[in-house]
Amino acid sequence: MPENFEKFALRARRRFFISTGFSILALLAAGFFKSIFLSIALFFFVLLLLASGFWEIIKATKSVYREREERLSILASLSDGIIQYSADKKIIFMNPKAEEYFGVKQKDIADLKIVPDLWDDKPIYRALVEIIYPELAPFTLARGGESFSSEKGIEIHTSRPELRLFVLSKEIKNTSGEVTGHVKIMRDISHDALISKIKSEFVSVAAHQLRTPLAALKWTLRLFIDGDMGPLEPKQLEFLNRGFETAERMIKLVNDLLDAARIEEGRFGYEFIEIDYLDFIAKLIKNYELVSKEKKISINLFPVKDLIPTIYADRDRLLLAFSNIIENALRYTNAAGKVDIDISLEKDYVKTVISDTGVGIPKEEQKRVFSKFFRASNAIRLETEGTGLGLFIVRNIIRRHGGEVTFVSKEGKGTAFTILLPIKRELIPMREGRAVEEYSEGI
Repeated sequence: MPENFEKFALRARRRFFISTGFSILALLAAGFFKSIFLSIALFFFVLLLLASGFWEIIKATKSVYREREERLSILASLSDGIIQYSADKKIIFMNPKAEEYFGVKQKDIADLKIVPDLWDDKPIYRALVEIIYPELAPFTLARGGESFSSEKGIEIHTSRPELRLFVLSKEIKNTSGEVTGHVKIMRDISHDALISKIKSEFVSVAAHQLRTPLAALKWTLRLFIDGDMGPLEPKQLEFLNRGFETAERMIKLVNDLLDAARIEEGRFGYEFIEIDYLDFIAKLIKNYELVSKEKKISINLFPVKDLIPTIYADRDRLLLAFSNIIENALRYTNAAGKVDIDISLEKDYVKTVISDTGVGIPKEEQKRVFSKFFRASNAIRLETEGTGLGLFIVRNIIRRHGGEVTFVSKEGKGTAFTILLPIKRELIPMREGRAVEEYSEGI
């Protein structure tokens, strides 16, 4: 009930009680004085008070209707769909955008109880049922921090391929805390998905076109550096080596762009085999022995106390993910620092913690770590080169393996990444899905 209405109602009740009191006094006074004139005067005075009370009630009623119409007008003009339903799943309100999403009118489903099997008799209601019962939808995914608010919601792909919604749900409670209904706020993300696909396709085509000439440039420079085209002066070799290193960085950037585009499109491609996990980690560390010695950073593998079984994984993709983490640790850790690797079993998962004593990640930037093209501000100051795609690729590779990657970091102290990989095949997704970012700054 609106606050203004409560105030009006309170004033009206007061006037009513005052009027009743005066009415009693008027009757007593008329009987006592036996004066017709006084009785008439008191009667009109009481009548005036009653009329004033009723006028307050009329004004309160008008105020309620006016506020209601204003709210309905605001809801009707929103670009997001809104539906409200009771605890027993009866539709109470649906704004025009929601009607557009589901192809139904509120007047047609007013007080209709939405039950899971409703679409058996009325297929037109299928998408609406899937929003109220997300577990019935073909695809759902918990997402957060990337909508019209910072709250977490669910991405729901309905049975209609063209209708994909990001949904926020809110409970409606009465004064005693009992849930009396729900409100769902929905945003159509189908267009966003289309734009994202177009972007990925463009990046893929552009990267393919760049890779061939860059590779040719790289090997042409290598021919000169190796002396196949004749002897060169030291100064000439210095410039050619710089050009060669730049070409290699550009090729890595192009490869990262291609990997990110393929991951987004769900066509990165995986070939799962049984691999010896401890042997895999040992070879990974050996790959970075030379770099770590040059930077005077130690890489330490703690003794493994648990019996680690073989895991089912794509060796090359997993190597790419772990290499990105190790390279970041070495790149952003100063000389005399260290990188520690600790492996253990945690229920049905192999747990690997890779920690460093590097620069860390600023707290206010940590929510963006796994998003595309993100680089921490302190990392950019330390090393200007980098694509910002590495950890986006890492998370999607690990999730494709049925695992998860998380981190804790303190600026100036270091970062620890925790990777969980399943030891049971049934925990690995059956097929590759499209990539999802936990944080997005919009298109």
